[in-house]
Amino acid sequence: MILYEDERAFWDDIAGKYILKNAGTDHNLGLVIEAAATYADRMVIARRKRKTEKVPDGDAARMSANASVVI
Repeated sequence: MILYEDERAFWDDIAGKYILKNAGTDHNLGLVIEAAATYADRMVIARRKRKTEKVPDGDAARMSANASVVI
């Protein structure tokens, strides 16, 4: 799992992965890039809405493979 401190790096990674996954020789690249930007924008907005907490120094976050909450 990648933890992003920088919102731009988060956006770039999402958009880049979307383009790599969906771009092909038979697609209109402009539409793929526009869709990637829209998808990344929505993910950034969703990330802003999530409540986050920092792990105190000395404590390690414990999480199971399918958990949605850090214990």
